[in-house]
Amino acid sequence: MKKNWLWMIAILMLISLACGSIGKKDQDSEQPDKPAAAENNAKQASDEDEDEDDSPSKSKQEKEDVEEEEVELSSDESDDYAEEEIAQEPAVSKSNAPKFFRDEFDGELDKVNWSTEYHYWVDEDVEEEDEEAIPVYTIDQKRGALRFDLESPWLYIYHMYNPHAYKDVRIDLEVENKGVNTNNISLICRSTDYGWYEFIATSGGYYSIMRYYEDGNEELAYGGIKSIKFGDKKKNVFTAICNNKTLTYIVNGVEIKKVKDEEIMDEGYVGFNVSAEKALPVKVEINWLEISEP
Repeated sequence: MKKNWLWMIAILMLISLACGSIGKKDQDSEQPDKPAAAENNAKQASDEDEDEDDSPSKSKQEKEDVEEEEVELSSDESDDYAEEEIAQEPAVSKSNAPKFFRDEFDGELDKVNWSTEYHYWVDEDVEEEDEEAIPVYTIDQKRGALRFDLESPWLYIYHMYNPHAYKDVRIDLEVENKGVNTNNISLICRSTDYGWYEFIATSGGYYSIMRYYEDGNEELAYGGIKSIKFGDKKKNVFTAICNNKTLTYIVNGVEIKKVKDEEIMDEGYVGFNVSAEKALPVKVEINWLEISEP
């Protein structure tokens, strides 16, 4: 009886071992289905991984788009800057005023094409607000003449033609003295922001060809004028020619002096000067003026 019992126990153990082995094999061979939530989470994680993998290329594309936009903006800004630079360049004169002409000074005083400035010398102790610091003069145009009346000593009036600049030019001016016989008349050419040439004639019969320059003034020629006419109501024609390096001074059709200078070779404005020294009043009339090619 005892043997049968042991035998039955042995058979049960064998059956148990066999079942355990079979159960383990089935567990290894068949995987349980994943819950739906787990699948969604896994899919979401996978999508995020793919997004992270794609992000460098996406960032690169965005960067290229931004750079392209910046290049286009920079190009537009560059065009605007270029237009601004061009706008700052000196414009070609569009004035309807003539470049070469003869003016008989009929009609009213031309304040559009001509400008006036003065240089006035006073004692050092004279203050700017003092009456002595303000020069007294008048300029008007009547009966076919441009009239200058200077009542302050050491006063230099410059009358400049503004519409055009010239390099090579001839200026002729007929002047009639109506006051004291101590005044100066001069012609100006190539007036720039750094200097000009000036042909000066004194009513005493002397001339000077000057170069007024930012680095210092220089008298290029000086002497007497044999062809000048002295006295009240006497008329004199003064001529200045600036042609390349040659400066020529003529009075009443007689060549007084010709010099060469190359310091001021740029185009500049032209005009003339009427000045007073000690003796007053200075009264002169400009009967006509001509600006022409040399």
